[in-house]
Amino acid sequence: MEKLGKHQGNAKVSLELRLSLDSELAEQRAYRLKLQGDEQWSVRGLRRQEAAGVRAAWRREQERLRRAGELLDTVDVLAAHGIELELRDRDWWDRRWPAVPDEAMDPGRWPGSRDGGYPKQVPLRLPQPLARKTYAACWHSSYKAILELRKWREQNPGIVPRRVRRRTGGRGVAELEEYERLAAQVTTVGDVYRAGLLRGIGAAEALRSRRS
Repeated sequence: MEKLGKHQGNAKVSLELRLSLDSELAEQRAYRLKLQGDEQWSVRGLRRQEAAGVRAAWRREQERLRRAGELLDTVDVLAAHGIELELRDRDWWDRRWPAVPDEAMDPGRWPGSRDGGYPKQVPLRLPQPLARKTYAACWHSSYKAILELRKWREQNPGIVPRRVRRRTGGRGVAELEEYERLAAQVTTVGDVYRAGLLRGIGAAEALRSRRS
């Protein structure tokens, strides 16, 4: 994760969520075009310098609407808005989290991660402060369970949770129950990203409802 610019990541999602996202973004973009078609943003008949001023004013208005959560017309804007809502709902937004450790940023999956089974990916470019807050909140709120899961793996090197889940009894079932209990206490960044996208879609739908 770079200190400047945007954080680039991916949210693994279900097909249903991907389709809902695409549908809502199309609605939001249509609304943006409707706004842009207002007479005050027309450059018809204007000189080049005047037209450039109108276009710049329109860009500023777009950014104002996006910052205010009144126009969620891109994946990144909708996701950032929804992720903030999710962090606020968890009471994680205003907390002062310790810095994100390097190990949390490793490309591998966190212990207890359950991001498998999501066939679609949504590329995201998020503001650095938002991404860092998300990583920090997920890691530090899950850290005790992560430590316990590491101990579990050391104590059960021959047990692969995915394989044991297929069994109905025998060796590894009791150990798997302990693994599942600990894994349920881990909140991954993917969990928050998916929840944030759902909240962003809901917020966009609410905006459309108020406009109609």
